[in-house]
Amino acid sequence: MKRAVIYARYSTDLQNDQSVEDQIRLCKAHAERLGAVIVGEYFDRAKSGASMFGRPGLSNLMQAAETSGFDIVIAEATDRLSRDIGDLAHIHKNLTFRAVEINCVNGGRIETLQVGMYGVIGQMQREEGAKKVRRGMVGVVRSGRSAGGKAFGYEPVPGQPGGLRIVDEEADTVRRIFRLYASGTAPRTIAATLNSENAPAPRGSKWNASTINGNGQRGNGILRNPLYNGEFIWNRVRMVKDPSTGRRISRINDDTEFERRDAPELRIVDADLFAAVQHRKEVTGGAHKAKMPRSKRLLSGLLRCGCCDGGMALVGPDRSGNRIQCSTFRESGSCENKRRYYIERIETQVVDSLRLQFADTSIIEAYVDEYKAERRRIANDGRRNRSAMEKKFADARDGVAKIVEKISKGLIEDEEAAFLLAPLRAERDRLKRELEAQDKPSNIIELHPRAVTRFRENIESLSQIVALKDGEPDADIVSAFRELVAAVIVHQTSKGEPYALQIKGHLTSLLKSGIVGDNGGSGRGTRTPDTRIMIPLL
Repeated sequence: MKRAVIYARYSTDLQNDQSVEDQIRLCKAHAERLGAVIVGEYFDRAKSGASMFGRPGLSNLMQAAETSGFDIVIAEATDRLSRDIGDLAHIHKNLTFRAVEINCVNGGRIETLQVGMYGVIGQMQREEGAKKVRRGMVGVVRSGRSAGGKAFGYEPVPGQPGGLRIVDEEADTVRRIFRLYASGTAPRTIAATLNSENAPAPRGSKWNASTINGNGQRGNGILRNPLYNGEFIWNRVRMVKDPSTGRRISRINDDTEFERRDAPELRIVDADLFAAVQHRKEVTGGAHKAKMPRSKRLLSGLLRCGCCDGGMALVGPDRSGNRIQCSTFRESGSCENKRRYYIERIETQVVDSLRLQFADTSIIEAYVDEYKAERRRIANDGRRNRSAMEKKFADARDGVAKIVEKISKGLIEDEEAAFLLAPLRAERDRLKRELEAQDKPSNIIELHPRAVTRFRENIESLSQIVALKDGEPDADIVSAFRELVAAVIVHQTSKGEPYALQIKGHLTSLLKSGIVGDNGGSGRGTRTPDTRIMIPLL
C-alpha cells in the first residue's frame, strides 16, 4: 500500500480557518479511493501561494521528501501547492526526482503537461484577483473613502469602512510641525523638541527627522502628506514580490497613474501654510539636490560620537568656522552629547597628533606588531568558534541519520519523527551555511618590508594635508589619509574644555605593496591583511 501525505493551505486571515480542515477531509477521502495510507499532514494557514517563502508547512513537506517517507502528495488542487508557474514546476521537479507523485482531488495525478497548464491557470487567477482588488480600491477612493493606510492625525470612523475623521490632539501636533518648519526650524530640531515634550509619535516612541521629512517621490512623511491639505492621492506605489526572497517591495508609479480627489473635510493645515512648506522643501531639498556639489572634508564619514557611536554631521558655521554635532542627538535628541565641535580644529588636532606619533618611525613596527597580535587573537577565536560549530553540525547531522534509521526499522512513529526531524534539519542546514560562509583558519600573516615602506610614505604625506588651509584637499592626499585612519571618535566634553579624540587606524595602505606572506603556509600564494581590524593609533 502506498504512503501518502496531505498538504492544505488557505491564503489570508479573511478566509475561514476551517478551510484547512475541509481540505484535509477531502484529501483523506481521495486517499481512500487511491488505496493509499495517510502517514502525515502538512498545512499553512493564511499564507499566500504566490511564493514558496514563509510557508513552513510546505518547507517541512519538501524536507520530509528527502527521507523517502512517502510516495504521494495529495492536495485539493495544484493551486494549494503554488499559484506561481515557476514554483509549481520546482516542486514537481523535486518530488519527481525523489519518486514522489502529486495527486489532486481536482485533477488526479499531475504530470508535466498538467503542471504547465495548471501553473498558468493558477498564476492567471492570482494576477486577475489582484487586479480586481485594485479595481475595488480605485472605486473606494473615487467614492470619497480611504483605501487603507493610517495617517497621523486621523482615525477610522466606526461603522463606516474607509471613513476617516480628524484626531484633534494629533492635528495640533501636525500644525505645529508645519509652522515650525515654515519659520526655518530644521526637522531634526523639531523632532528633538517633540521628544523632549514626550509628544506621541506616529510609530514607536520617538520622533525622527525622517518621520517629518518623508520621501518626495512616495509622498510620505508629515511635511509631504497631501491629505493634510485636504487632498487624497492614492496609487503612488505598487507592491511586487522579489522572486529571490519572497519579500514584497514597493515600486513608484508614474504620476499619470495616481488617483486624486479633494477631501476638504479632512484638511488640517491651511492652504497657504502648506504651500509655503512645499516651497521651502523644494528650495532646500528638491529634485536637483542629489546633483548639487557637496563639500568634501578630510574626515567626512570618519567621525563618530563617543557616547552613542552615531555619526557626526555638519550643523552650519558661526564666526569661528564650520561645526559638527552628534547626528543622533540632532535626529531624535536621544544622545546626551549635545556639544558642537569645530571641524577645522578637529582636523588639525588629528593630523598634528598623527605626525607627532609617527615622527619616530619605529612606531610603525610597533603598530604592525599590534596588528599581528590582534590578527592572531581573531584567528584563534575563529578556530575555536569553527571547531565548536563543526561539532554542533556533526551532532545535528548524526541526529537526523539516527531518526531516519529508526523510521526505516519501524521504531518510531511518523508523526513523532516529523516533529523531531524538522528542528534538527533546520539546525543542520543553518550550521552548514555558516561553516561554508566562514573563511577557513589560516596562519598569521607576515608583512613584507616593502609594505612597511609604503606605509611610511603615507605617513609622510600628512604634511601636505596640514599645509592645506582653504578649499578641498587633493583626492590622492585624502585617499592616502583614509588608508591610515579608519575612524575618529569624538568624546563628550563640556563647553570650553579641550577636545577629547581617539583615532583608530587600519592597514589598508599595506595592500598597496601587494606583498604579504603567510609564515606557515604552503607557499602557493600570498594573503592580504584583514582590513576590518581597527586598532588604536592614539
